Amino acid sequence: MQTNEPSAVNPAESVVVDVVSRPKNRRRLIFLLVFLLALLAVLGEEAARRAASVKTTGEEGAFAYETVGLSATITGLLDKNATEAVVPEKIGGRSVTKIAAAAFADCASLTKIELPQGIREIGSNAFDGCSALRTITLPASLETLRSAFDGCSALAEIAVAPGNKNYRSVDGVLFSADGGTLLLYPTAKAAAEYAVPDGTEKIASSAFRDCASLTAITFPASVRELGGETFYGCVALRTVALPDAVETIPASAFLGCSALSEVKFPKQLKAIAPHAFIGCESLTSVAFPDGLTLIGDDAFEDCVSLESVAFPSGLKVVEPGAFGGCVKLSSVVFRNGLKTIGDEAFSGCASLTDVDIPASVEEIGRRSFVGCASDLSLSGDAGSYAEEYAEKTGIPFAVYPEP
Repeated sequence: MQTNEPSAVNPAESVVVDVVSRPKNRRRLIFLLVFLLALLAVLGEEAARRAASVKTTGEEGAFAYETVGLSATITGLLDKNATEAVVPEKIGGRSVTKIAAAAFADCASLTKIELPQGIREIGSNAFDGCSALRTITLPASLETLRSAFDGCSALAEIAVAPGNKNYRSVDGVLFSADGGTLLLYPTAKAAAEYAVPDGTEKIASSAFRDCASLTAITFPASVRELGGETFYGCVALRTVALPDAVETIPASAFLGCSALSEVKFPKQLKAIAPHAFIGCESLTSVAFPDGLTLIGDDAFEDCVSLESVAFPSGLKVVEPGAFGGCVKLSSVVFRNGLKTIGDEAFSGCASLTDVDIPASVEEIGRRSFVGCASDLSLSGDAGSYAEEYAEKTGIPFAVYPEP
């Protein structure tokens, strides 16, 4: 006869089951806890990132500002007619670390501004047009200074607080901390002549722009590079002897230097970039070194006193408009090796009557000599591209005599 009584459980079997399952449960629990902690960390980081990226704007005291995370940026001066400004260390409950681009632009009455320790960056055009600003001291914390002082026509001195690891001031002129780069010469510095210190290797872009008092500048042999618009608008600059290690005269380097009458070109010069000497009205003659290979677009445009040019044997390309408007230039003799004369390269050279073109020339722009003297003639070898060009354009051509 069968009964429904449960069979007895063996205690030994229960212990075995419990011992086997307990480590598995523990591992699951540990895995779950680790997963939850990792998830919470990710969510916390995301929340912190979102909180740090939230921007707020406001006004406090004399300034408009913007905050992101724990940092604040000065974005503007509320009173554009203010004569002085003291930037606070904190604003909106945040530490001020940056002056925004154009923050003080066109504050034409501002004569003095104080920047606090803690500023790490000054944005582009931050003080542009502050035409009454006389001096400024950059804080020791400053790491990045972009082009910030265009139009500061009264700026006579740039000082740097002790301890700055990125910048230093030498007699009121701003340099990189190691002295290798001259960054900015104050526009209103009174000296008529300036000698770049020995050891300087680079002159930064626009470093001497609109320095109307400078008549002469000398360079040490250590200088190897010039930035764009280096001497743009230096209307009193008369003579320049460029250091021999410089290989390129950059774009607009001497544009508008109307008093410039003499340039000593570097021995290592390879290229003159576009617009380099536009409007140098007092320049009467130029002699290029043999290594020069390229004269850029409009490089000597409107050099109205230029009478003679000694072209080198290494020259390969004269780009469009290079000597346009040089109304006193009467003759041009190119050396063998030249390949290209760009369009309008000599347009408007009203006195130009004679151009010698070597057989190496392979291209001449159709309007290269438009507006030149009515009796202009070209000279070159029989059967050369220059002769073919003269026939196409109707310019008289004289064949070199047989040797």
